[in-house]
Amino acid sequence: MAVYLLVANETAGSPELARAVLELHQQDADAEFEVLVPATPLNLLHQLSGSFKSPGALAAHRAQGTRRRLEQLGLRVRSTRIGNWDPFVAIEAELVQGRYDGVVISTLPPGVSRWLRMDLPSRVARGFPEIRLIHVVARLDEPLT
Repeated sequence: MAVYLLVANETAGSPELARAVLELHQQDADAEFEVLVPATPLNLLHQLSGSFKSPGALAAHRAQGTRRRLEQLGLRVRSTRIGNWDPFVAIEAELVQGRYDGVVISTLPPGVSRWLRMDLPSRVARGFPEIRLIHVVARLDEPLT
């Protein structure tokens, strides 16, 4: 049984992430998933709307929403975690424990994604070459939650 770390923030509700996870499940019906959402600073829209009081609250909301969607698809989600605001630090904190077979990183498209400007997928691949890395790019024309 493989265990995958799913890392997303704004794209946590994307259809592309759900499709990628379903493909992993098709390859290994016993696969389990852990959801990690970095608690990145609130954007201006969230600050003005007052819908979330803290980055952690928004991250927890996204993590739980992702868990619900994946479980509705029949997937096993072991846990959800809120990570450091820096996605690399958040991923590294999980991977040093050595209990994952793969990492799925979901980002916005190039030109929009802060994580891609940080070279996040490549940094994770270089830092943890023994762990399978899957990079999912969410489309902007799809509704994101």
